[in-house]
Amino acid sequence: MLVNGGAESLRPCLVVDETIAESLGVWPPEEAEVYTVEEASSTSSAYLLPDFVELELLDEKGGVLSKITADLVIQIGLTEPLITDVTIDALGIQVVSFGKGLWRHKKDPENLVRSSTVH
Repeated sequence: MLVNGGAESLRPCLVVDETIAESLGVWPPEEAEVYTVEEASSTSSAYLLPDFVELELLDEKGGVLSKITADLVIQIGLTEPLITDVTIDALGIQVVSFGKGLWRHKKDPENLVRSSTVH
């Protein structure tokens, strides 16, 4: 999942494509608000399911650092699932280096820097 500080939202949300939405059993959505998403070089359709998912930020051993309820946004043609700026803040993620995948949780001591993992 991409932690995208440039992706803006008013509320915490997880943005996925229609393939992931289908695996969650919500594609096509029966009831959703439809929006047009404007990006730097394109526009696409997105479906909003308010307060639909619970997100957990896990440490290296699988312990829960934070947990939030978030909207699920299904964006047509999205290439990688992502969380937005408000979601990053709500989970307590403090990015140390986007390029190196380094971060800490807001409750971590200043000298603790974590590395992103890929699953």
